[in-house]
Amino acid sequence: MNAEPLAEVFEELKQLRRLGGRRDAQAHPEITSSLEDAYAVLVEAGQNDTAELIRQVIDDLSPSGSLVRTLEIRTLANRVFGDTAKAAAWLDRPNRSLSGQKPVDLLQDELGAAVVRELLEQIDHGIFA
Repeated sequence: MNAEPLAEVFEELKQLRRLGGRRDAQAHPEITSSLEDAYAVLVEAGQNDTAELIRQVIDDLSPSGSLVRTLEIRTLANRVFGDTAKAAAWLDRPNRSLSGQKPVDLLQDELGAAVVRELLEQIDHGIFA
């Protein structure tokens, strides 16, 4: 598999993070385009789990959502649950620990993402309540 398109996307994401400012798809359409290219390469190479992660990130982007934040949380959820489908199901299901809110709905700002990140880290360490 040629990882070059995916590596380029991650380099662009790191550069955006260093620069600060708006990081969403509206402000940087080239990032979404790069993600689409990486997705196509991964599907062609049979890397379906990684391709699915990228597809979910692209689908989750909204004018107020952060690409980097969404990618980080999805990656963490995939690591914690060990499966892309389980991670996606957890993110899209209302959670009692979040007062019935869906974790994916909290990714619109950094504070909500921090709450979701903390909950995922608790799950990773065996704390379920």
